[in-house]
Amino acid sequence: MSLDKKSQLSDKQLAILESEMQNHRKSVGLAYVLLIFLGSIGVHQFYLGKTVRGIVYLVLGIAGGVTFFSGGMAALAGASSAGGLGFLGIICLTALGILILIDLFTLPKQVRTANEEAEGKILSQLLISRDKGE
Repeated sequence: MSLDKKSQLSDKQLAILESEMQNHRKSVGLAYVLLIFLGSIGVHQFYLGKTVRGIVYLVLGIAGGVTFFSGGMAALAGASSAGGLGFLGIICLTALGILILIDLFTLPKQVRTANEEAEGKILSQLLISRDKGE
């Protein structure tokens, strides 16, 4: 699909496409660094433009951390509700851990997809501007 659209562009538009892709291209290396150091709050998903997924990671990370810590503190204080709160934290953190583990293996494909989507949007804009005669 992309090659077909690229063949319709002039040399000037191809140069514009490459220039724009330099600005929008995502790096697998940076995505892994973000995953390793800030994955529990979803920064790598925000970097890839996946806002909803990033929010899910952020909510799971914060909710899991807060409820797990609160449950532990309540257990130390002898509160009877400590078990349920700590268990909720464990569930959230386990779900987050599974998502991060999946991302460890699928991150290159996610970056490739994000780059292809960015290129597709730029190509569409260039073809629309070409058709309008700009």
